Amino acid sequence: MKLNRTNIDKELNDYLRSVDSIELPAPRNDVLAFLHSLKRKALGSGPYPDVSLFEASNRILSDIIILFGVQRLLTNPSVGSVRLPFTEYEVSLGVEGGNDLVAVVGGSRLVGEAFNVAPSFFQRKKSSMIKKLRSQEEADYRLIIFNADAVKTPEYYIVKSEPSMLYLPVNVWVDRYNLVQNNHFS
Repeated sequence: MKLNRTNIDKELNDYLRSVDSIELPAPRNDVLAFLHSLKRKALGSGPYPDVSLFEASNRILSDIIILFGVQRLLTNPSVGSVRLPFTEYEVSLGVEGGNDLVAVVGGSRLVGEAFNVAPSFFQRKKSSMIKKLRSQEEADYRLIIFNADAVKTPEYYIVKSEPSMLYLPVNVWVDRYNLVQNNHFS
């Protein structure tokens, strides 16, 4: 999907509406059976109706990091002291393999990865993504977008950004609240 300033808000709103349409399974008296259904039973609704709530949650939270991150890049193309020249991003939601986002303009190319992870797994996930991105020599910019609550000081990562490795922490809760407050989400 190609995202730019003319379609990012609509795509983000549509995605959030799809998430809000998920019909959550009701708890059962048999806790083990309920946990099994969360892990294995297809949801039947939302952006990933054919996977379990457990799998959909992982995909959705990463997708939202991508969408809010790209929205931020399109409205404010600076990450730390680096100003990005891109006005459109090609994103892949819910998919493993390839890059989560790619942007090309003129002779400049950006490749990026995004994730939503618990603080206890942040360093491991970040290291894995750095290794993946650095293996792609054709990129002028490499970007990692992640959930801000995975680290104690998100600003640290913004400041240490340079074209060879940019870091964009996203606070989904604040960004979603701002989207709702500005009447963009309906």
